[in-house]
Parts: sequence; C-alpha cells; structure tokens
Amino acid sequence: MTETPARAAGRRPVTLRDVADAAGVSIKTVSNVVNDRPNVGPATRERVQQIIRELNYRPQVGARQLRTGTSGLITLAIPSLAGSYFSELAQAFAQEAQRRRHSIMLHTTVGGAEEERSVLSGFTRVIGDGVIFSPIAIGEDTLAAMDRTIQPTVFIGEHVPEQALPAGSDYVHTDNVQAAADATAHLAQRGSRRIAYVGALTVAEAAQEHSTSRLRVAGYRQALAERGLGPPVVQAVETWTLEGGAAAVPPLLANCPDVDGIVCGNDEIARGVMLALRTRGLEVPQQVRVIGYDDTRESRYTTPTLSSIDPQREQLVGTVLDMLIERIQGYDGPPRRVIAPHRLMARASS
Repeated sequence: MTETPARAAGRRPVTLRDVADAAGVSIKTVSNVVNDRPNVGPATRERVQQIIRELNYRPQVGARQLRTGTSGLITLAIPSLAGSYFSELAQAFAQEAQRRRHSIMLHTTVGGAEEERSVLSGFTRVIGDGVIFSPIAIGEDTLAAMDRTIQPTVFIGEHVPEQALPAGSDYVHTDNVQAAADATAHLAQRGSRRIAYVGALTVAEAAQEHSTSRLRVAGYRQALAERGLGPPVVQAVETWTLEGGAAAVPPLLANCPDVDGIVCGNDEIARGVMLALRTRGLEVPQQVRVIGYDDTRESRYTTPTLSSIDPQREQLVGTVLDMLIERIQGYDGPPRRVIAPHRLMARASS
C-alpha cells in the first residue's frame, strides 16, 4: 500500500497533499479528480483514484465548504424513526442523495414543538447546505409569520400553510384529501356500504387546518357524500401505531357493529385493526374490508396483504432534492408548491 512519510505514524487524516505527493501530481489535479471535473487525462485520473483508494482519503467537509461554498450535507428533519413510513422515507432520501453526491444528516424532532422551532432557527449553528423538514408539532401561525428561512428549505408533509410559505423555501406534499377519498371510494366499489375511518384526531391536530388527520378525514367524508353513503363514523386513536389501531377496534364495533369497510390513517393502524378484527372472529376481507395509507414494506407481507395508498416515495424524494439543490445552487425565486402523485395499491385486504 502506498504511504507517505507523514502518514506513517498515523497521527492525522489523509490530506490532498498526501494524495498529490503519492501520485506525483499537483494538489489542483487531485482536487479536480475529487470533484469530478473534466480537465484531467484518463491515465492521470485513474492513477489519482487508485492512490485515493489506497490511502483511504476522505474529503473534509470544512475544506470543501471553504473551497466550493457548499458542504454536500443536507439535513433531513423528521418527527421520528419509530414508524415504518418515516424510516423508509429517510432511507429513500439517503439513497437518492448519495446518488447525487450529497449526504443526508438525519435529525429527529422527537422533542416536539421546541425542537421543530430549533430547526427553523437554524439549530444553534447552521450545519450543511439546506434542510428537508417535515413539521408536525409547531403551529401553522409560526410558519406563516416567518419572512424567510435561515437555510434553503423544502417542507414536506401536510402541516404547512401553503399560501404563506416563507421566502427561501418550497413545499412538496401529497393530496391527502384526494388520496383518502380514493381509498374510501375503493372500498365502496368493492361492495362496502358501512365504511368507517380510523385515525388520530387529537385536539392539537384538529386545530390545524392542514393536519394529516383532518385532511384525510375530509377526503373520507367527501367520498361518502358523493356516493350517498353514511353517516360518517370517525374513530380516534391514541397513536398512529399497531397498538393504536388494535385499541380502536372495540369502541368502533360498539359504535358501529355493522361496519364492513375501514379506511385507516396509515398502514400501522391498519395492521393493528386487522389483528383486532381477527381476534374478534371477523374475517378480512370477507366481512370487513380494510385499506391503509403509505404503502410501507410490511403491507405486502401481512395476512392478508394490505391494500394501501402509495405516496410514490421515489418520485417525491427526487422532486424534493431537485428543488432543494436548485436553491442551494442559488435559485432565490418565490416559494414553489408541488403536489406529488399517489396511487392506490389494491391487495387482498380489500
């Protein structure tokens, strides 16, 4: 293995100079190779890349930021990794960012509203080039009152006042009203006539016009009204989890014993609902059809397999990164709003 004298003692990280000395080229040439610039001959590029591999050289973020004005780091701020949806979303962002020669720095806002406010204020110090942010706890008035974000920002999710986005930001989201309406219509088309909705409607969420629960309930109600079905039956849950879904079934059946279709706020609720229905002797889909939301990986491996709304994560992730990188590279136009497509994945549960 090639090794410079300065590296022999292993007392410091490999530098551009170490690579240049070992390859017999200038520091500028190594920089051009590292940054994939075209003005390096094929033989020289191959030689430098070989030395980089041998020395295990890793560009330092601080050096890159001084040289190019960017670090290549993007912060992804999401509520939690406990649920399947956000963990799969984080993985999708990490993979696509890596393909684009960026790195994702993950930040979970499990501290609630105060932690989300720290994201908006740029943390205690600005790290990275931009932020992808899914807020759920801060009030919509907080976002509406902002003149400009500290860093280039793309908001995702539903808890955003889309008519009052701060300068320096964009917004990408799914049409939750239409998606929930599609899910409800699907159960009706399959023959369900007494359709309920199971999803969290906490006091805090109900007060927010763009909360996920409120939008999905609106879509559910809309689809029932269009088909002359009803009255609506909305069952609240403590949390959007397996446990929350399972715990919602007894009060739902007490309130609506003839239910034959259930639209769930997410796939985890749906999986809990299906389990609780089975323990009560109700077969899915023969007696009660069930559909979830998010099309998480587990939905394809439940018994029966779970019908779900697919938010098409790959396309959403690509759109978000396109817009954020444009802002990082200097775009300073007015806030943009993009509605990402969704599709219904019909499986055995419906």
